[in-house]
Amino acid sequence: MKNKWLSLINLETKAYAHQWFFLAACGYAILIMPLTMLARHGYGPAILAVPANHAFEMLFGFALALIAGYLLGPMPRRQLALFLFFWLLARLTGLTNMATWLVLASNAVFAVLLAQQLLPRLWVAKKWRNRILAPLLGLICILSIAVSLISQSGHHELTRYLLGESVQLFALLMLFMGGRMLAPAIAGEFYRQGMELQARVQPRVEAGLIVTIIAAVILAPVSTSVSGILLITSGMLAAIRLFRWQLWHCLARPDLICLSIGYAWLAMGLIMLGSAKLDEHIHLGTAIHAITVGALGTLACNVLVRVSLLHTRQYPSHIAHILVITVCMTVAAMLRISADFSVYREILLAASAIVWSISFFVVLVILFSCLVREPIRKTAVDTSLLSMKTSKHNALR
Repeated sequence: MKNKWLSLINLETKAYAHQWFFLAACGYAILIMPLTMLARHGYGPAILAVPANHAFEMLFGFALALIAGYLLGPMPRRQLALFLFFWLLARLTGLTNMATWLVLASNAVFAVLLAQQLLPRLWVAKKWRNRILAPLLGLICILSIAVSLISQSGHHELTRYLLGESVQLFALLMLFMGGRMLAPAIAGEFYRQGMELQARVQPRVEAGLIVTIIAAVILAPVSTSVSGILLITSGMLAAIRLFRWQLWHCLARPDLICLSIGYAWLAMGLIMLGSAKLDEHIHLGTAIHAITVGALGTLACNVLVRVSLLHTRQYPSHIAHILVITVCMTVAAMLRISADFSVYREILLAASAIVWSISFFVVLVILFSCLVREPIRKTAVDTSLLSMKTSKHNALR
């Protein structure tokens, strides 16, 4: 009883990382696309008019904030505030193109803090497939610093190359974490229906995904064709994994269907990326946006909503907005891809940016509604603590 009481008191002195970083990432996602479109026409932050800078902010700004929110868990408020301060400082100084050393330093400090907090915790996993998450995140953090440094040094070709390869690492991270989220949830729905899902995590397929994508990244400087074939293979493996989850039995669970749509974008994006590498990098940008807008956007929206709702003891399957968000994000991805093949490119790009922002605005509304419910949860904790104190006092009497 005493240990439980102390753990509840300790919990009250901490803050949940997802509440802070999810709000920050969501707000940033709402602004970044319109700002980029304005910059293209000379009205927004000039730095976003450069595609490499836009890509850096999407991957190492927006996506890294999502990782921090999802994996950091409860932390002391001061420590979490320090993490968020350096992330915000990097975003603000980067967009306003202030002192370049400050941009580099703030990005580096945030990446180092994140790696220092997460890597020891992830490295204790016993299975190599689980332990691979530690070096993967470590490499992403290193790339965050390296790309920022190389970009400041003026090596633009190398910057673009590293950003392109970073997309594959983020895709692997999404495949790993998306699979670990989907598999048990689908198995639980099967159990509720009186059935059993045989293919859950699918360790052999997951191992194949890890090996093919890492090999594709390593072999890219040696042979673009081999790298392309490996990426196509990884996309096919992801599609097979998704098919074996038999999601047609989960049509009553829109939250699982929407998550699987993001996973499907990953499979298609990897196949498109591999095909682009085989075709002398023609439509490489299109394939990258299938992953960053289609997969990252869809999975991010669903994870933001899902984690926040579950934290306040609400069921994601009961929120109709998830369908609206996912449909909007799918439309945004299709508009962005179509823009590369249309004479109305600028109109389609602007439409894609607007729909993207609308999706994250709806997510932001849901996140705020969850924050409103949080004081109710805290009140319940306080009531539990008071009850435990009273019980202990009566027992001593």
